[in-house]
Amino acid sequence: MKKEACHLLLALGLMMTSVTGIRAEETLPSKLQHLTDEAYRYYSERETDKYFDAVSKVESATEFSKYKETYYRACSYEAIYMFEYVNRTRGVQLAHEIYHHAKHNNSNVGMYFATFTLGTIREQSGNMGLAEKSFLQALKLKEKYLPEESAAPCYLGLCEVALHRMDYEEVKEYARKALEEPKIIPMNKITAWSYKCLSRYNQGDSLGFEEAYEERARLIAEHGGQGGLFGELINVYQAKNRKQWQLALQRADKLIHAQNKCAQKASIYEHMGDWKQALFWQKRTRAVIDSIQSSEARSQMNEFDTELSITYAENEVKEQQLAKENTIIVAGGIIATVIIAFLSFFAYRRNLHLKHLASVNSQLKEAYDQLEETTAAKERIESELRIAREIQKCMLPHVFPKRQDVDIYAMMTPAREVGGDLYGYALIDDLLYFCVGDVSGKGVPAALYMAEVTRMFRTLVDSKIMPDMIATRMNHVLSEDNEQGMFVTMFIGLINLKTGHMEYCNAGHNPPLLDGEYMKMESNAPIGLWPELKYEREEVDSMYGKTLFVYTDGINEAENIHKEQFGDQRLQALLQQDLGSAQQTSETIHKAVEEFVGNAEPSDDLTKMCIKMRDSRRSYSK
Repeated sequence: MKKEACHLLLALGLMMTSVTGIRAEETLPSKLQHLTDEAYRYYSERETDKYFDAVSKVESATEFSKYKETYYRACSYEAIYMFEYVNRTRGVQLAHEIYHHAKHNNSNVGMYFATFTLGTIREQSGNMGLAEKSFLQALKLKEKYLPEESAAPCYLGLCEVALHRMDYEEVKEYARKALEEPKIIPMNKITAWSYKCLSRYNQGDSLGFEEAYEERARLIAEHGGQGGLFGELINVYQAKNRKQWQLALQRADKLIHAQNKCAQKASIYEHMGDWKQALFWQKRTRAVIDSIQSSEARSQMNEFDTELSITYAENEVKEQQLAKENTIIVAGGIIATVIIAFLSFFAYRRNLHLKHLASVNSQLKEAYDQLEETTAAKERIESELRIAREIQKCMLPHVFPKRQDVDIYAMMTPAREVGGDLYGYALIDDLLYFCVGDVSGKGVPAALYMAEVTRMFRTLVDSKIMPDMIATRMNHVLSEDNEQGMFVTMFIGLINLKTGHMEYCNAGHNPPLLDGEYMKMESNAPIGLWPELKYEREEVDSMYGKTLFVYTDGINEAENIHKEQFGDQRLQALLQQDLGSAQQTSETIHKAVEEFVGNAEPSDDLTKMCIKMRDSRRSYSK
């Protein structure tokens, strides 16, 4: 199983340290303590307006006081809350503001919280490699500047990273380290045991899971509460561990985090053998992930990470310079009575100091050079993506047969530089094979998967096998070692141009429209998720005089700036009219969607294929 842990407890765990006094910061005044308690209570209860009002009061009361740790902790979790529940772009901006405030005030405490915040936001965005980097850097800052601070939250963040890459032994190791922290608070103990539950479940250790679940339940009973949102997720896993699928669904419905809810329901329906529902929730999961990984937020986080890296280098330089200057002062005091020796020693030390400064400047130059290289690499990647887009276009047919009996046209517009939609056709004698597909996800991974699916379709149609066999054989290959959980929905058809008879297989794809009416069909499962499936084949007796329109969900789910969807009814109303040739029909639909979307950013690839059959049986009989 992929990562499905809840982020709120990690946040609450670190925030609670201000209440329990893990740091050596002086005891807060009762009024300020009340404000922090109130803010964190609203955080846990997700009372958004009340939380922002309370945390603003905490920040105002502590920004220019001696309680710097309380101030930065409050700012940190305001940013995390904003990113997780309100506005992701604004959440990254708030994290950036913490960094600038800490840098301006030369605060190592602030730099710790800025780094931890970035790690948490990256982890919530699915950028696990960079999240790990941030958590490890936060640990170094903690050890250096905040020796009394609990390291448990950082270890729990690393648990999540290890869980995502399915390194369950490492999950258990980081959970152990968190539990060994001398001042770990009860909430973090519960979270650590939650990760122990997850690792044992994913290793198939049913008995070990129950033991960890029991210890976790004991801690909850001892310290109160229900284990937060993470608790309900672990309860879902308990029901799954006991194969109580209906109970698992009931518990999954209580999950607040959309990604957790969708992923869990997809997994449960998969175990129940309900492929249609499993597909639905798989697609919902992918949509949530795509919405989290917005390009604007990624760009902001990359900029933030670069600035942090430079600041770490600058701080190292300052510390080394300060250490050398202190050494010179101490040495000068010791040999102040020996002027000649002092002057000689000073000259010697100054020469070493200048050499060191030259070395440090060289290091800084190297850091800035790396930044320039990163910028150049970004530009190179963008250039390569443009080339990849052109290559992908070449993989899709742009020349269509000009025949008396059939009119076919298709087009695909990716939402990003490269896309995951596909279409294809092959004309073998009087047999017309065709397909339209939609790969899960977007960007480069989806484009690579799309290329493989396109290649396989072209290879399989050469064997002149039926559409259901094409789907079955593709699924057999694509479901092997599919650790990323990628899949493709496809409509695969075969029309005999002599008889007009159409055989088709719909593998979890949107139902096409035949003469302006949605076709009723077996949905089957998408291709690539579950091995050993056998796909069902269906048929239409005669396609003569009919229009078939196949599309991907980027059409009907296209949204305008008001978040309204183009919708099935609007598409159907257009196709119930005579829009002309196959090309004119496709272009008319495309234009209608573009006008509907307007200035809104495209959310998905737009792909459509139109096939019009003409009755040419008389010409064949001659």
